[in-house]
Amino acid sequence: MTTRQEIVPLTFGGFAYEGRKVYGSGGGLEPVVLVGGAFQHKDAWGRIERELLAEADVITVDLPGWGTADRLPPEYGVDFLAGALDHLLDHVAPGPVHMVGASYGSGVAHRWAQLRPERVRRLLLVGTMSHVTGRLRQRISRSVELAEQGRHEEFTAEVLDLMLSGQPGVRRQAAVRRCVGGLVNTMTDADVAKYLDNTRRLLDHPGDDGSVLPVPVLVTTGEHDPLTTPRLSREAAARCADARFTTIHGADHLVHLERPAEIVDLALRFFAGQPLSGLPYCAPVEHVVCGVAR
Repeated sequence: MTTRQEIVPLTFGGFAYEGRKVYGSGGGLEPVVLVGGAFQHKDAWGRIERELLAEADVITVDLPGWGTADRLPPEYGVDFLAGALDHLLDHVAPGPVHMVGASYGSGVAHRWAQLRPERVRRLLLVGTMSHVTGRLRQRISRSVELAEQGRHEEFTAEVLDLMLSGQPGVRRQAAVRRCVGGLVNTMTDADVAKYLDNTRRLLDHPGDDGSVLPVPVLVTTGEHDPLTTPRLSREAAARCADARFTTIHGADHLVHLERPAEIVDLALRFFAGQPLSGLPYCAPVEHVVCGVAR
């Protein structure tokens, strides 16, 4: 499929960053915005982006602190990142959008939806949590210490262990481990500095004012996710007014790499308002209304 894309360089609060809009084949859905995790750059959505383009335009972004954007000091919180995302969308998609927030990006997507609910048709959060628990905080802090000390081999192992479960039923786990391990191993000093900034931001700024999110939300993660575990992800769903929750079979935290076709199918069904029952690749979808499962 031939696609046309537009690169949008912007500045917000004195920090340069970049958005990207790829025009789809006119399937009828509102634009889909992808906000990725700590190692997810705007050009790295691969199969997920390609399959979404059959139904909608796709918008990706390197927010301040990500990818090719300027480094963002950790004292700038999630509200600042949500403001930068809003600034981009004012330029490229001023109407309602569907939003996908994955891992670190889920906090930014969630906060933007809290601040601008009138702009959100539906919100999909992949690998999310409402707070960083004590044990997980220790593990994440350990990765910061290793990176600061230049112990790159141990840092790489710690990052992989945070995200990959090693469970025998996880799809493509050997290939995904090689891919992500290669990305972490080839991080430049600038990349490591951005990782440190973003991780300290995650630990220091909750990014959630406790208000109930009023838009339709679907929360999912891999059934074996060791980072944003199914329990933590479901707790995040329970803080929304109208949420669905499920786990993807044969996946852990990197579900978008392990089961990309299934994530796209789930997203498009949800965005189109289609039934989510009886899907073979995920657990039965729960309807969660402010903590009450149906």
